[in-house]
Amino acid sequence: MSVISGIGLSSGIDYDSLISGILQLERQPINRLEDRQSDYNQTISAYSQLSSKVSALKDAADNLRTVSSFFVKTGSVSDETVLGVSVSNSASAGNYDISITQLAQAHKITHQTGLSDKDTTIVLQAGNKFEFTINGESQSITASSDMTLEDLAAAINDLTYTGDVEVEATVVNTGTTSSPSYKLILTSNTTGADYGITVTLDQSVLDMQTNPVELKAAQDAVFTVDTLQVTRSSNTISDVLDGITFTLKKGSSSATITVSNDTDSIVGNIQDFVDAYNNIVNYISQNSTYDTQTNTGGPLNGESTAKNIINHLRSIITSRVSGLPEDLRALSQIGISTNRDGTLSLNTTTLNEKLASDIDGVADIFTDSTNGIGVRIYDYVDDVTDAYDGAIHIRVSGLQSRVEDISDDISELEAKLERMEEDLRRQFAALESLLAGLSAQSSFLGGLTGLWNNS
Repeated sequence: MSVISGIGLSSGIDYDSLISGILQLERQPINRLEDRQSDYNQTISAYSQLSSKVSALKDAADNLRTVSSFFVKTGSVSDETVLGVSVSNSASAGNYDISITQLAQAHKITHQTGLSDKDTTIVLQAGNKFEFTINGESQSITASSDMTLEDLAAAINDLTYTGDVEVEATVVNTGTTSSPSYKLILTSNTTGADYGITVTLDQSVLDMQTNPVELKAAQDAVFTVDTLQVTRSSNTISDVLDGITFTLKKGSSSATITVSNDTDSIVGNIQDFVDAYNNIVNYISQNSTYDTQTNTGGPLNGESTAKNIINHLRSIITSRVSGLPEDLRALSQIGISTNRDGTLSLNTTTLNEKLASDIDGVADIFTDSTNGIGVRIYDYVDDVTDAYDGAIHIRVSGLQSRVEDISDDISELEAKLERMEEDLRRQFAALESLLAGLSAQSSFLGGLTGLWNNS
């Protein structure tokens, strides 16, 4: 017996519509499961976004939980043509007078007589040597065939050194286009008096061993810091003033380095902290609403995990840091107030005044190793967002398990509906067959009755 489809020929019944209506009623449990699954998925998505916002608060707290974060320094110079400066947080605030006597120079030498051609004139015969020493390391060039000036420069530049101090060779035309005068110039890649170049053997026509021409002397930088004389091999100085690196730019000049606390960065970090906290408060509030008219709630409505997170954060934010002075132990005392909706507001004027009068005290509120607000927020959020046993991960894992269980239930019910549809079509096919038989019998009986009536 075939499974019936379409409109019955004998009965005129639209079996497809009838079966569809029956299955639609029977599908109500699946629809309810799908709605519940959709709700769970929305909650999972909401927790994913909440996790990102909580992680942002962790990053903001990380910028406030260490003492060094509150001693960010900024450096400037009175004349940037004389000095360049960069500072780290370990630098001490103050002014430093720098007077430069001379800059450090890299040694540069050449030879007396120029050559008319750099590519054809032979300067080193086959088998002859050109040797020099720098920083105690000797280097040697032996001509395997007759060498031109350009060949010799290339051979010097191809040398391998054991240390960082090397020599660069260049060929320069010191004459004119019509009357060239090419010279080999050797330059140390390192400044300082200890890194001079000495030609120890010159079997070439250049005569750089006995009669070199010094273009630049190998010399150290000489300068004073607040009248104390200092000598260094480099013009970049990082080992004289703690946390301060400065670059000497102009000899026989003076400039002043000013190092100060970068309170703008501190205020910015605290504002970022307030903003990150407010993002969490607003997000949880917006997604925890309940509409009494439609009887529908936001994806975090009734979610105890989200509620616990905001309650715990709020308790830390509003707490007082024990062990600190009474007048400087809470966020409210440095310009951070709590609004009626639970968000925070920052009064930058109050904060700047506190930073100016007692930056150490402000730092303690956030960085106290036991009760500091920055420390506690960071540690709590680190636990909440842990990828293995954090509160958000545990809740999301539970929701995902429910989604998977519902998917299994839906699959079973879908299979049940398929079997029901097959049974209905068989039953209606049997009914249609029965009706067809009855119709045939009725026609036969009607014919007999007609014969009887006519006889």
